[in-house]
Parts: sequence; structure tokens; C-alpha cells
Amino acid sequence: MWPLRKKVSPRRAEVRKTIRAGGESRWQRFRQVGGVGSVLIALLFAAGAVVMDVWPVAPFPYRIGQYVPRDIHARVSFRLPSPKLLEDAERAVRNTTPATFTLNAALVEQVASEVRKLPARLSPPASQPASAPAGTQPAATQPVASQPAPPADLVRQFALTDDDIAAWSAFASPTLRGPFDAAVQQFAQGLSQALLVTASDLSGQRVWRQPREIRLVSGAGAPVRTVSPAALIGLDDDEKVAEALRNAVSVFDPSLRRNVLAYLTGTIQKDLPLYQYDATVTAREIDRAMEALRADPPQATYEAGQLIARASRQEGPQGETVEGLEPGELERLQAEHRAYVEQELHSRPWRLWRHVAGRAVIVVLLAALLAFYVGHYQARIVRNHWRGFAVAVVLLTMLAAAKAMAPIFGTPYAAVLPVLMAAIVFAIAYDQRFALAVTVMLAALTVLQLRGDLWMLLTLGAAVAGGVFPLREIRTRTKLVEVSAIAAGGVFVVVWTSALSANIPLRFALIDSAWGAGFALLAGFLVQGVLPVIERMFDIATSMTLLEWCDASKPLLRRLAMEAPGTYNHSLQLGSMCEAAADAIGARGLRARVGAYYHDIGKSHKPAYFVENQLDSPSKHSKLSPAMSLLIITGHVKDGLELAREYNLPRTLWEFISTHHGTTLVQYFYHAAAVQRKADSERAPDEVEFRYPGPKPRSKEAAILMLADASESSVRSMTEPTPGRIENQVHAMVTRRLMDGQLDECELTLAEVHRIEASLVKSLCSMYHGRIAYPTPAGQRPSAAERDRERAQARANGKAPPADDKPRPEPMDSSDA
Repeated sequence: MWPLRKKVSPRRAEVRKTIRAGGESRWQRFRQVGGVGSVLIALLFAAGAVVMDVWPVAPFPYRIGQYVPRDIHARVSFRLPSPKLLEDAERAVRNTTPATFTLNAALVEQVASEVRKLPARLSPPASQPASAPAGTQPAATQPVASQPAPPADLVRQFALTDDDIAAWSAFASPTLRGPFDAAVQQFAQGLSQALLVTASDLSGQRVWRQPREIRLVSGAGAPVRTVSPAALIGLDDDEKVAEALRNAVSVFDPSLRRNVLAYLTGTIQKDLPLYQYDATVTAREIDRAMEALRADPPQATYEAGQLIARASRQEGPQGETVEGLEPGELERLQAEHRAYVEQELHSRPWRLWRHVAGRAVIVVLLAALLAFYVGHYQARIVRNHWRGFAVAVVLLTMLAAAKAMAPIFGTPYAAVLPVLMAAIVFAIAYDQRFALAVTVMLAALTVLQLRGDLWMLLTLGAAVAGGVFPLREIRTRTKLVEVSAIAAGGVFVVVWTSALSANIPLRFALIDSAWGAGFALLAGFLVQGVLPVIERMFDIATSMTLLEWCDASKPLLRRLAMEAPGTYNHSLQLGSMCEAAADAIGARGLRARVGAYYHDIGKSHKPAYFVENQLDSPSKHSKLSPAMSLLIITGHVKDGLELAREYNLPRTLWEFISTHHGTTLVQYFYHAAAVQRKADSERAPDEVEFRYPGPKPRSKEAAILMLADASESSVRSMTEPTPGRIENQVHAMVTRRLMDGQLDECELTLAEVHRIEASLVKSLCSMYHGRIAYPTPAGQRPSAAERDRERAQARANGKAPPADDKPRPEPMDSSDA
């Protein structure tokens, strides 16, 4: 069963076909022609087309710059992030995020350390004063004996007098050291409460329009305080600074406060504050707040019935203005569309599912119509599942490309590119009729999935027609560009006409027309780039490839000319005949000509066994039995296929090698075998034993080659090929092939067969036309050729032939011996 089908020889297949023709059911015949696999491929294509059409359920129909004929109002209420509200909120975040001020801990520690070490530095090192009773203050009048003078910098920084030195020295005693250290610690804490900042930092906080809090960071691990900007004290405000410092030194003994205050006043200067503005931390906090705001931005609410997009035409004080859909309006339309679909899914899902089911049925019907057309007019696609799969893949790929490109480029006319590419590909791979029918179906499916209108279908139809009708053959590299230019012109005219009929302004009509024409023109260049892929995918050869194989310098043709010159000349003659006959019925003349060049390449293996290469030497078949001669004669088909594989001949030409004899009877050797067996009193041989293995021709060009080969061979064996006899002989050969069933599997009609016959007669008459007979010199006997011409001339004039003219038998139908 498919795809694991056992290979059968062509001869056996023909015999089985004859035996099984009458007793099979429809299902069996359907399976034999590959119907099961083709149905599976068709179902796969239909499923893919349905999925692409119904997803999304309700596509968004608008784009930026689109012409809007009338105002659009909201169908449902919805909310949408507002850029204006977001801008206001961001401004508020920047204004209200607390500014961070960091304590100058190094300065506080420096001041506390200097104050803490001052008693020890002022006390004498040798003799210490007597310890004062606990809870009493040291007397200022008790000097220390032999006390050295303190350092001058200490005296200057702390504004020390002799009494101050004595007072500070007293606190160096062990009994007073503990309370003094505690006072210093309290002093440091109190100093950190003095919010002294520089004048520039203070003025920077006062320029904000809204009240802004201040974050105070005292150090790592310390709690963060928040105060108002009014709590900050600028270093240029001497009165408040002095008050803050007095509060800080109030923890000391009254006798020490003046000295500490003097030290603070000299240390804390206008550019060395206790708190410094930290711009980095403040910016980080603002960024964090901005991120949180953008994650949940403020939204504006629109009610059902509210205007969300204005018509493109507007009457204003300066007259009529025309503007396309703007980005802000497009955002509102997208938000409204999402809200509408969501509401429909929750409130009335059956409506959407009914809509989806209806569209799916339409797509399936179109796919079924396409499948029936392919099965009826291109049966080889049904038999060859790879071809069917390739067609389905191309169609689905182009459908997906059209669906993806429309939103990317912002115009539905982007679909012109994939649809026109598909039309050109199918015209190259098959024929114009098939390409036109299949691509029109593709255009209909594309319009459905893009939710287009009749004008969209006409636009794609114009692109398809412009790409298919001029594309019979591709003999030059500029042919595809010419075809795409013709298609672009058609698309431009249709889009322009549709815009004018809808009363769309010229500016919008020109933009849409340019988009459509540009994509049509691009299709030709893209197909030209992927042409080798197309040839390999569909197993075809374009005219450019065929022209390359027409070159006489090709190794295979050179080998045929060297080893079998008679066959080579015979092939060249057939090439001209086949091309003329193919052109007469509208088939591919170039393919027929190239196929004729290579159809007999198998004869180069044993050229001497074929009559056109024997010259005047005796026939090599005279010493062979008819059965052995049959093997040699029919073997040239198999040998030709082997040479085709060896020399990488395009597969589209293999058909000419394998089918140019079909399953015809090798009549010469069949007759010889019948005579031999009759002489031996044996049963006459079966005709099937002396037939070519086949298969029969399936294309028009291969059928033309079969008829031309038989006609040319039989006419060449005639002694007097007059026009009347040539016509009768060609008619007899064509009729014989037709009655033998050799044309049953090709698509030729009887009318086409008659036109082929007339073309062959014309070509053969021009090849074997009469010539003027020159007189023979006196005393010289005319040659055999001259005598033949004399006899032909006599018969043509209605006279009796010369006396030595002997009757000859009619030529046998054998081109091989």
C-alpha cells in the first residue's frame, strides 16, 4: 500500500493493467492510481488553510495612514494607557520622589575623635592630678605642677585659655573619663541631628514645584529618616547654624562648651557640610519609581459610543483636509478591538464559533474544488505524491506569507507578492491553464483570510493573469522581469480604479497602487533567484536549462555524434519535426525538440545493430535469432536511461527516452520470429513478448515524439517518398499508434492529433522533396540513386517506369533494424 508500494517492471505493469481492467471495484482503482495519498495531502492542505483563515478569530482591519471614510465610535467601553496621563505621572514621580542626603560620617567621627582625645593631650604625662570626689566638678584653680605648654594648633582650634586647659586636663582622670566619653558619644549623636547642608544643595531642593520629602541616610544599617525640606539648614544661615551647633555641644560641661563650639565653628565650613546631597541614590530611586509606574501605567477610560477615530476628510476653517489614520487613533482602535473580542468571547461565544464554522466550511469547499480540479486536469499529480505534496507546500507557504506580510508592511496589497510568485512557479512547473486555475483559488483563499473585498480579489486576479498569460517559456533571464512588469502594470491600474470608484483621495490611491505594483515587480526578481530550487523541487527544467542542453558541445551529444552518427542526424531531424508539431498544438516546442535530441542516446552502446548506423555493411542481425535481436533493440531504452543518470540529464527529458516507443510491437522481428516458428512447425509467438517495455507517453511532447519517430522512420524506408505517399504513410502510422492504445495516457485530443499529423507531413515533405535530375554523361551508366529519381519522376508524371524497375514490398514498421 502507499507509500510502501512494491516496484513493478513497466512490461509487467502494462500486462497487469490489461488483465485487471474489467474486474476491479472503484475503491481498488482509486487506490491503484494513488488516490489515498492524494486525499491525505488534500486534507492536510485544507486543515492548514482553515487554521490560517480562522486564526485570529477577528483580525484587526486597520493600519497607520489608512484612509477612513467616516468617524469610528467605540462599540464597547475600554481602557487604554494614556501617554498624557503617563507624562503627568512621570513628572509627579520626579517631583515627589524624596531626595537622598547622606551623613558626612567621616567629619562627625573626626570631630568626636578630636574632642575625645583632647583631655589626654592637655594633661601632664608624669604627674596626674588627684582624683576629685565622685560627682564633683574639678576646680579650675588647681594647677598641675610643672605642666608643659599645649600644642599651639590645639590652642588655636579650641580657643583654649589656661583655665580651659586645667578644666580639660581634669577629665583625663580615670574617675571622670567614663562620663566624659559618654558625653562625647551623645555629642556625636546630637551632631548628626544637625541638618547642615551647603547653600547650593538647599536651593536645589527649594526649586521643586511640589513639596518634596528628604531622605536622610546616616550610614549602613542605620534607619532612614524622612524630613521636610524646611528642616534643612544652609551653611550660609549663620544664626541657624550657630543655634544647631549650640544644641549639639549642650551635652558637655558648661566649662567645655565654648571650646567645642569654637572647634566646630572652625571645622564645619560652607563647603564642608554635615549632610551631602547624593545624586546617584536619588536618581536610582526615581528610576525605580518610574519602572513601577510604567509597569502599571495610568489608563484613560473610553465609553461605548465615544469617538475614537475621526474620518480622514475633515472640514476646517481653511477648507477640507485629508489625513490618514494616526498612531494614537490606531492604538485606540486596537484597544477597542481587543475589548470587543474579549466581551464577545465571554458573553456570546456561540456567535464567534458560528462565524468560525462558517468560514471553515467555505475554505474547505474551496480546497475541495481545487482538489477536484487537480485530480481531473493534472492526474500525474495524483499519481506522484511528491508533486502533490510540493503543490500543497507551495500553496500553504504563500498563504502564510500573505497573512504575515500584510501587518508587517501595513498594507493588504503585500499579498500580491506571494500570490504572483505562486502563479509564476506553477506556470513554470506545469502549464498556464493549471497555474491560472490553482492561483485563482489561492487568491480567493488569500482574500478570505485577509478579510478583503471584491476589489482585493480583482487586484490579485490581475496579478495572476499578468504573470501567467505572457509566461509560456523562459528562454531569457529577463523574461521573468518582463512578466512581473506586466503584472505590476495590471495591479496598478486595478488598484487605482478601485480607489477612484470608492471616492478615495488621489494621494491614498497612489500610495496603495505603488505598494501593489512594487510587490508585483519584486516577485519576478525573487522567482528568478529561486529558479534552481523550483526546478529541483518540481523535477522540471525551464527553457533556459533546456537551451543549455541543446548545445552540440554537450558531452552526451558529442558521444552520440561520434559513436552513432546516423542516430545523431536522425535525432536532429526529429527535433525540428517535433518542435514544429508541438508549436502547432500549443505545447512546449523547445521541450519536444530537446527530448528528440536525447531520445535515442541508448543506441550509442551498440550503434552497429541499428540500421541508420550500418551504412553499406551487412546487418549484424543476420546471424542472430529474432529473440536475441529483440533484446538488443529494446535494450537501447534501458541503456539510454542509464546514460541519462550518468550525465545528469534533466529528469523531465527521461520521459522521452523511456516512452518514445511506448509498448509498441517490434514488428520486424516479430514477423521474423513468426516465419521461423512456422517453418519449424511451432506455435506463433505472443505479441506481448515482442513489445517494448513502456511506459506509454504521458505528456503531449512525448506523444509527438513517438508519432514523429515512427513517421520519419517509415518514410525514410520508402523508395519513392512523394508528397501523396508521405501523407498516406504518416496517416497510417499515426492511426496505427492511436488504435494500438499508445496515446491513451496522454492528454492529446483528436483535433490535436490531426494538427500533429499535418505538421509532420509538412516537415517530411520538406525533408524528402524532389530535386532536379542532372543528365548523365554519354556512355556512363546511371547510378542506383539516379535510377530511383528517374522512376519517381516518371510515376509523378503518370508515365511507365523504366524497364529495369522492379516492384518492391511496402516498408515494414521498424525504425530499429
